[in-house]
Order: sequence, then C-alpha cells, then structure tokens
Amino acid sequence: MTLKRQHFHTTAHFYLSMLIAFFLPLARLVPVLILLMILNWLIEGGFGTKFKKITSTPLALIFCLFYILHLVGLFYTENMKSGSFDIQVKLSLLLFPVIYASKPLQEEKLKPVFLSLTAGAVVCAVILLTRAVATYLTTGANNFFYESFSAYLIHPSYLAMYINVAVCWILIQLQKKEQAFGKFSKSISIALILYFSFILVLLSSKLGLLTLAIIYLVALVYYSRKKYIIGLTALILCLGAGFSIVKFVPAVHERIKTATDALTTPANNADSESTAVRMLIWKAASQVISENFLFGTGTGDSKDELINEYKKRGMTGAVEHRLNAHNEFYQVFVAVGLIGFSVFLLQLLIPLLISIRERKSIYMSFLLILMLNFLTESMLEAEAGVIFYAFFNSILCFSFFPKELNLTKP
Repeated sequence: MTLKRQHFHTTAHFYLSMLIAFFLPLARLVPVLILLMILNWLIEGGFGTKFKKITSTPLALIFCLFYILHLVGLFYTENMKSGSFDIQVKLSLLLFPVIYASKPLQEEKLKPVFLSLTAGAVVCAVILLTRAVATYLTTGANNFFYESFSAYLIHPSYLAMYINVAVCWILIQLQKKEQAFGKFSKSISIALILYFSFILVLLSSKLGLLTLAIIYLVALVYYSRKKYIIGLTALILCLGAGFSIVKFVPAVHERIKTATDALTTPANNADSESTAVRMLIWKAASQVISENFLFGTGTGDSKDELINEYKKRGMTGAVEHRLNAHNEFYQVFVAVGLIGFSVFLLQLLIPLLISIRERKSIYMSFLLILMLNFLTESMLEAEAGVIFYAFFNSILCFSFFPKELNLTKP
C-alpha cells in the first residue's frame, strides 16, 4: 500500500471516529457512519497485520469473546427472532474492538473525539430546548422535563450518561496545561459544565443527577485539596443548589419522591413504575439465573423467561410493559449464564484496574459511569447504550493500552 493511500484511510478513520462521537447524542446517522468505517477498514486491506494485532491484544480477545458468547447462545435459544435481533443490536461489541484493536487512534487524537462528543451534546440540548420552547409557545404544553423533553431524539437516561462523561472530560482537561478550548478555556469549560448541569436537571434522570452529584463531589475534593475555604464554600453552594433543585423543580421533586417512596414502601405486583418494581424484578431475575446458572437461558430467551417468572409471581405491571432486568449485570447473567457474566466482569474490571494504575482518569471515569448505569438499567439492550459503550471503550482502551502494555506489570 502506498503511503498516500494509507494516509487517506488513516485520516478517514479518524474523521469518522469524530463524526460518530458527534452524532451519538443526536441519535442520527450513526449506523451509516459505522458502515462507512467498516468499508474504510475493509478497503484498506492489510488483514494479515490486522489479525496479528487483534490476536496479540488480550483485551481485544476478551471484548470479542463477550459477543461470541451471545452468538453461541443462539444455538440453545428457542426464540430465534428475538435472539437474532439481540445479536444485531449488540454487533458493535464485536465491530469496534476489531477495528480499533487493529487500527488504534493515537492518544493525542482522543481530544478531538471528546470535543466532538461535547459538541454533539451541546447541539442536541439546543435542539431539545428549542423544540420545548416552540411547543410551549404554540400549544402551551410543558415539554421541558424527562421523556417529553428528550424522547424526540434520545431517551433521557442515555443522554444523561453521555453528558456526564462529557462533564468528566471537561473537568479533567481543566487540570492540564494544554487547555481544551484555547485561550478562554477555563471560562468556556465552566459555562459548559453549568449548561450541561441545567440540561441534566431538565432530563430529570435520577441516576444522571446522582452521577453528576458524585462528579461534583469528587471534583470539589480534588480541586480544593489546598484551598479548604474555597472548597468548603463551593461544597455548601453545590449542596444548596442541589437541595433547591430537588425541592422547587416539580418534575425533579416528583421523580425523587417516587424513588424514595419505592425504597421505603414495598412494591405492588401491579406496579409498573420502574423504581418501585426493580426489587421485584431483580428477585425474579435471580430465580431465572438459579435455574439456568452455567449457560443462561440463551440469547433470545432472556426476556421470555423473565416474563414467565413475572407471571408466576403475579407481577402484572412488569408483564404488561415487558420489562427487562433493569440491571445489566442481571441481564447478562440471565442470557449467557456464569460464563458470559464472568467475561463481562473481566472486560469491565481489567481495563478499570489498569486505568487506575496508569492514571488514565477519563477511561476510569468512563467505566465507573457505565458501571453505575449498569446497576439500574440494562444499557446494552439498546443501540444507544451498546454503541456508546463499545465505541468509547474500544477507542480509550486501545489508544491508552497498546498490545505492548504488560498487563502483569506491578
């Protein structure tokens, strides 16, 4: 391959990565961009070299194995239609590790990718705000909160997760000498953090708001290590702002109240409110796991088996809404059993431990935010969660930790 042609494919690979990051919050054009990335990777050739890179990168093999186990799960599933759809939704779990393990971005190229994600989140929020204002002015309808605010483009839980990762990245950039936004980087960064915080309030995602609160707390502790008075003042202001939002913003107050009521009051089997019924769902999922412990129910039968268990327990609300496990760890265990669950944990914990050891703050933050979201949502049951996880996990992992990294390094 000539150097000119190689340069073209490498450049295309980089710009497609930026475009995918930008359009993720907008939930538009991403499948098309992924297809273009695959075509670029295929046309570039050099499959022998690429294959050697993939097979010599242990983390790439672990990431791919997780998807392969779902493929294997098709052989003992009864609901092939559901299984085939699940395999299609999760295809990014195979594609991105293969592409980025064989063609990783250079570490310095990560900044433009995260800038693209941040820009995409800003544009997405502007569109949603504009739509909500226009709707209110023309019809008087209040579309400023939760699903009525964001569902036009994307579910609030996913957008909240994207925004929290962007906020983490901005905060991490603030401590670096080379600022992310040029001459006025500090002012722009603070403005963006405040803007995203406002959008997260409108999204009213309970876990999104909790995640933001944790991010603020960690940031305050870090930045005020030698400035105790400033740190204490900032903490008091943040606590006051948080209390005011929960107390005086009706949509947020109602959702937080519903969540706390669900934790203090036993759930009704007929309840379909996700917070209230989660404990019952997790108990049902535990029963399904105990009956299919080693290999799981099969890729296509996980939801069917859960719904059958809901019916046995009289959980009419969960049956009516065909609720999944509302926890990715339970969901994986139900579908592909102990073997799949073990691989899933490995592909989360190994990169997390290495990122802590190597002080890669953004990768560590990304994984912790994902894992926190996995506790209350089956994030990998929808493309918005699968693509975000597979894309950024692969980019960060193979940019930070090339195959030469010694995983047993003390």
